[in-house]
Amino acid sequence: MAKSSGKQSKDKDAKDRESKQSDATLRKALLIAVPIVLAFAIFFVVVLPSLSVPFSTFKSNYLAGRRVAVVASYTDQNQSGVVLQCATQLVQIVAHTRNASTIDFYVLNGTMCTYPIGGLGHQVSLATNTIQNCVSMADAEPSVFLNYSAGNSTGITPYRLYVNGDAQYMARCPIAVDLS
Repeated sequence: MAKSSGKQSKDKDAKDRESKQSDATLRKALLIAVPIVLAFAIFFVVVLPSLSVPFSTFKSNYLAGRRVAVVASYTDQNQSGVVLQCATQLVQIVAHTRNASTIDFYVLNGTMCTYPIGGLGHQVSLATNTIQNCVSMADAEPSVFLNYSAGNSTGITPYRLYVNGDAQYMARCPIAVDLS
């Protein structure tokens, strides 16, 4: 009987150790899984909706902004004409609904940025800066980024519109019509 009792005690100890190991493994899995699930939930509830929104949301925010920006971006002089033509059309359309002095206009040529100090609508005094600094200034307000690109695409967030287009797209400049 003592042998049987000893064997039962060893079996019970083994089961207890196995149960504790299982509980520890479950706790570790939960410690890993819970933050991952929370990260996904935050991404899908908070981040993802801000990455892509309907154009009407951007347009409403853009037109209601205290100041707005138009950013024309190209990498060589061959691309500059069509991008600047589209940017000019866009500025003219936007200026119909707001004071031009509240429109900031940045030209990024691949190596530096040129912009009128204090926006448009008065005597223009140009400044130059790094591309990174100009993008940061444009990011501080609702902005349209016109980028010369081999392919055409559009990215929309609540306060940013990224229009990538080739020469034909920039020559048509449909975004100017869309914002009118």
